Amino acid sequence: MRESATVSPARLAERAALLKQGEAHLVKGDAKSALMAFDRAAMILHAADTENSLVRCYMQAGEYRRALAFAAHTAAAHLDATGGAALYAWLLYAGGQPEVAQRMLSTALESATDQSGLKTNAMLVAVQQQLRSGKPLATDDLLKPPARLAPYSDAQRLPEAAKIKGSAVLLPGGTFALMPLAWLPASGNVWLRNGLGQLSKATTAQRFSSQGVAKVKLSTPLPFPPAQHIANLDAFAGSAGFAVDYVATGGNPAWPVLHTGFLGRFIANGPDRQLGIDMPAGARGGPVFDAAGQLTGIALTAANHTADRLVSITALRSAGLKLVNSAPAEQSSASSLNTSSSSSSAVKRPPAQPAARTAVDQIYENSLKIALQVMTEK
Repeated sequence: MRESATVSPARLAERAALLKQGEAHLVKGDAKSALMAFDRAAMILHAADTENSLVRCYMQAGEYRRALAFAAHTAAAHLDATGGAALYAWLLYAGGQPEVAQRMLSTALESATDQSGLKTNAMLVAVQQQLRSGKPLATDDLLKPPARLAPYSDAQRLPEAAKIKGSAVLLPGGTFALMPLAWLPASGNVWLRNGLGQLSKATTAQRFSSQGVAKVKLSTPLPFPPAQHIANLDAFAGSAGFAVDYVATGGNPAWPVLHTGFLGRFIANGPDRQLGIDMPAGARGGPVFDAAGQLTGIALTAANHTADRLVSITALRSAGLKLVNSAPAEQSSASSLNTSSSSSSAVKRPPAQPAARTAVDQIYENSLKIALQVMTEK
């Protein structure tokens, strides 16, 4: 790769065309084709805009760990292009490292000079303000490439009046999901969208009134992580846990946010328990994972708003929830960047047993598919 001073105008024009082509593929949700275009652009010129595009390409494919590692390189190698620092900080925060994200942003703001441009500095300030709010939401300039802070999605498939209510939990197989019962409209129709921007309409399949949870069926199955395990036993109170949700504002696609903490106690020796994990005030409905990274339940807002609740998968099973026994669905070819093996062979491979602890970045990577935005027309 070369610097711009050594690249001919014709090659720079070719690079610009490749970046435009890659962005168009991302808009359509085709991360694999986007990757090929961005990789070709990267071979022409070593530049921050190409690398930011590659980071977003990895995220659109659900590869958070790969995206985070490359974003760290971009932020460090291109100090004069602070869009990389903004994207890296956003990914750190989303993946459960808010303190690290804020420190990195502060350092980037100190390093930025007037020569880097007011608009670039304004982006860092805007990201810092969003992260400090506890409910980061990418809008306006934060949605512009190459450092776009959200996935793309097909908005044409959504009703114009659809707004985000909160979060939901995709179940193994990708055909059913759990969501708060209170959000079901009279029509029973909702729209669900994952952190890759993939969208599916859903209808009511089952109600668990005592738990305040609804099971809905997706018209188009969404990908479920092939190695994700479901907890067969409830985690001990006080053990490490992770809750994931979306900011319930507007209707734009977004990456979910992971919160770390310790799981709460059971209430009155019954199946209900406190969530225990501190989260900003707002809608719930997202997945909760134990220290081993196993999906253990769904987070709900308490009726009296004093403490969030955790409704466990084991409690829902006791109430009649049935989960598929087949291997979880693989990623669709449009999103997966893995070209070395077929999806059919991966589906037949039995998942490994969960480790005692799972890395937080792996839990977040899985949550990009498991945590869903819930949208209704009212």
